[in-house]
Amino acid sequence: MKLSNIVKSLLLGTSFCFLAANFNCSYASQTNSSRSAQTQKKVTKSNSSKKNNSAKNSKSSKATKTKKTSKSSRPNAQKKAPAKSNKNYFKEPIQRKEIRQTYVAPVVDLTAENPLLATTPKLINQRKYFQDAEAAAKKGDTAEALRIKKNHLEDYPLAIWIDYWNLTNNMDVSKYPKVVEFIRSDDHKELSQILKNKYIDFLARHGNYKQVSELIGKKKPFDDNMEMNSSQQTLQCRYYEARWHLGQADMSSQIFANKIYMQLKPYPSGCSGLIYVWGQNGNLNDTNRMDKFERLYIQRRYADSTRNLAAEFSDDSKFKNRINMAMALYDDPSRILNEEYEPGSDDIHRVAVLAFKRFANLKPEEANPHFEYFCKKFHITPTERLDIIQIISRGFLGRNSTLDEVNWVDKHLPAIEWTDEIKIMRMRKAVWFAQWNVVYDLYNHLNPNDKKEINWRYWKARAAYEIGEKDQSLILMKEVAKDRSFFGFLAAQELGQQPPFNHQRLSKSAKWPSTVAHNKAAIRFFEFRALDSANANIEWNEVAKHGSNDEALVMAEWALSTGNVNYAIMSVIAGKRWDALDYRFPKAFLNLYKKYSSVTNVPISFLYGISRQESMLNPNIKSPVGAVGLMQLMPETARVVSKKNNWDYNGPRDLVIPENNIRLGSAYLKDMLTKFDNNRILAAAAYNAGPNRIPRWKSADGKKRDTPMFIENIPFKETRLYVQNVLLYDVIYKKLLTGKTDLLLRENERKYKY
Repeated sequence: MKLSNIVKSLLLGTSFCFLAANFNCSYASQTNSSRSAQTQKKVTKSNSSKKNNSAKNSKSSKATKTKKTSKSSRPNAQKKAPAKSNKNYFKEPIQRKEIRQTYVAPVVDLTAENPLLATTPKLINQRKYFQDAEAAAKKGDTAEALRIKKNHLEDYPLAIWIDYWNLTNNMDVSKYPKVVEFIRSDDHKELSQILKNKYIDFLARHGNYKQVSELIGKKKPFDDNMEMNSSQQTLQCRYYEARWHLGQADMSSQIFANKIYMQLKPYPSGCSGLIYVWGQNGNLNDTNRMDKFERLYIQRRYADSTRNLAAEFSDDSKFKNRINMAMALYDDPSRILNEEYEPGSDDIHRVAVLAFKRFANLKPEEANPHFEYFCKKFHITPTERLDIIQIISRGFLGRNSTLDEVNWVDKHLPAIEWTDEIKIMRMRKAVWFAQWNVVYDLYNHLNPNDKKEINWRYWKARAAYEIGEKDQSLILMKEVAKDRSFFGFLAAQELGQQPPFNHQRLSKSAKWPSTVAHNKAAIRFFEFRALDSANANIEWNEVAKHGSNDEALVMAEWALSTGNVNYAIMSVIAGKRWDALDYRFPKAFLNLYKKYSSVTNVPISFLYGISRQESMLNPNIKSPVGAVGLMQLMPETARVVSKKNNWDYNGPRDLVIPENNIRLGSAYLKDMLTKFDNNRILAAAAYNAGPNRIPRWKSADGKKRDTPMFIENIPFKETRLYVQNVLLYDVIYKKLLTGKTDLLLRENERKYKY
């Protein structure tokens, strides 16, 4: 299976990708569909941004996803699909209609039910007028749309969207006062934010920086040092771009622009204006380009970016000769050790250092024996020597290191020169080699954010116990055991405590439909559903993020009762209601999971844990690399499993059928459990990263590692977090399905020799 997009927090799950709320948005979202779940079309998940030149490791069943997360990471938002439920709030449930792949004027039943509004002749007429206004707006005739609104729709719930379309279609500076009025009215927070972002971009592209500054505000949107996603970077760039054009740029403007330019991944297009004005003010020159070239050059990836940047240097650049020599060594940097390369000019020296850095980064175990010879031959400076040692150290610590390699790092790299990254890598190796004094002491030197991470808090407590500080260990472990996470549940198990489910249920005061009867966003949501419009997602988001807790959870309960699993999970994610476990971990396709759990003897909670992590229970989802459906099967894996079991298989289209996907996925997961001694840790890792990698990750020195030591040292961050999530979700689903509390780690897994 593919390396999944893991979110930063173990508990956050995968975020959803909401449709852009402009008129030309795609109607290819999950809408009301009357088809059986077994005949639903695939909905291809868009890959929001391609990782530049990243060569992904292949796997037997899936390949790596891009993040989303997100992520950092390879975050990918995923839509969910409806599930059966015994509950039903309506005598006649709202029927589900065809999924639309492109926008067409919808042909809908204008008498469709909105449970929060009476279906009166007036409402039916208003829906028809609204469709006419929408069609006019799509054609660019916003005057006609506004006329229809004024004459027929002033009291219609969706009328505010006509105002929004008027402002976003044919955007113009003359509309700016109305834009500000719309935003300040606060009648629709989601549309206001989308409108604001659209006009910030529009006004910046047209040079109206005073208005850009007014919309963003005087306060900087984000801390420059925080990790930002693409949209956050864009807003921050617009903030600094406006300040530069208004004569308000300071040193922080230059520093941030330089940071954006120097980052290895491509910067967002919205940052181009900042980079341009930064460059126009004399800050972008061949020296900057050379600095970036050297950073790109030593990386394992970014080959295209490296070559493209090399081509930007003109023939008369003072760096051109150095660039040409470096690129001649790019594919095989170890050639710098050959006799043909002798010390000489400054260019030769710089190229030699650069090539050996790349060699050390690509193959640290091969470069290390030549390190001292290289330093002596090319008269390496202390700073250059330290840079190379750090590169070799990262290589040694970032793989299945031997104790000798770890000792090499300790010997050659003074602790004072350890970066935050190296500290974390060294912590993991200290855990792997049971160097508990190192773990205990090094924790105190982590940066403040890393100290807050639940895994390092657990290892601090564990190290305290191992070195005899048992009272301190007990205090620390009790704090860890309060956290609903893999390590929190692990700490609770080790202390003999109940794990902290912190389950928030729907309050007794919350009632359907009275709790949301007057919520304008909820009313608009059902109106858009009645009109078969993807804009319902925006309204759902409005309720989830800006409604009261009771309103959001009543709507989530409605979603579960009507089989709309996607909306239930969206309520949790958009509103950050992580304790609402019923909606965060819905029991979609329950009968099918029960059936194939019984057939394969794989616990249903484990099947759900895998599926929830893989697809967020969306049967239609397809990853950028081709993994399909609830359990994210690669077509080739499905073919092999089908052949092994003598099942019919007609290609990827079979995998969007929930029963086929669960049957094949559960059979493949059973194979992994059988192959790895019924050990869920190894089976989950194999399902995610491929079974051939597992033997390479286990101990090669004959020493026994326990389960958490093994999990903490899984080389791939995404697989490491994947395994933690799946085990956590297994316990949560067991609780939701049976009311019973299961152990996070079973006896055979705890005693396993990793």
